[in-house]
Amino acid sequence: MSNETPAPEGVENRHVAAPDEEIVVPEEDVVQEDTIDPQPEPLVEPVRATSHVSEVPAAVVAEPVAAEPVTEVAPEPTTVVATPPAQTIYVTAPVEPRKKGNRGFGVLIGLLSTVIFAALYALVVALIETARTGVSSFNFLGAIEFYVPALFFLLGFIILALLANRANWWAYILGSLFVGLLVYFGTVGTGLLVGGIVLETPSGATRLFGQALTNPLVIAAALLAREVTLWAGAGISARGRRVKVRNVESRAAFDREAAERRAEYDAANGTRDYA
Repeated sequence: MSNETPAPEGVENRHVAAPDEEIVVPEEDVVQEDTIDPQPEPLVEPVRATSHVSEVPAAVVAEPVAAEPVTEVAPEPTTVVATPPAQTIYVTAPVEPRKKGNRGFGVLIGLLSTVIFAALYALVVALIETARTGVSSFNFLGAIEFYVPALFFLLGFIILALLANRANWWAYILGSLFVGLLVYFGTVGTGLLVGGIVLETPSGATRLFGQALTNPLVIAAALLAREVTLWAGAGISARGRRVKVRNVESRAAFDREAAERRAEYDAANGTRDYA
């Protein structure tokens, strides 16, 4: 009895090999790999981390692609030319000279002239008193009234010296009139106030005022003050002219030095001075 079972109709009889037998597949059933259309590889979606590990079919896992080696291109060497820093040369600017004045010298001469005025006035007073009384005496040196003209002379001379400064002699010629009038009216006014003119009647005040204006001592003091101021002013104005010359020379020297320093600065820094 045969162990083979008849196959159904329409089904070819295939030989079922035993486990130890080799299976022979007909060539017509073998599919050539070259004839299979290549399918695009499936994209691999990123897998989110979950609490369980999912099994991914082997067919879905993409094969690792070898990364192409990256060739680093070395930068071309750049030649940097070092520029020397700009050097600034500082030039000390000359100090502008200050104009020298003549006021201090004028005040000093005024003090000296006051002493001279007082001495000359004492001689004039002594001569007038000798002519009046016939007795020569210098007792008036102890009286305050004698020094009143000298005080007004000093005040007027200082004011004139401060105003005139480096002025020429003509300023002292005119200024001597101012000093003489100040001595005259200052001495008259002071004498009247000391004599109590404010307590007099109008007629008495007029009489005292007339006597004071015609007092020979007061007139002599005014004339002497003008003369002393006139000649002392000549010495002050002479020095004032020399001071003005020195100021002009100092200014000219400053301008020359400033121009030289400016030219030195321009040459050192390579700049051009545009006017």
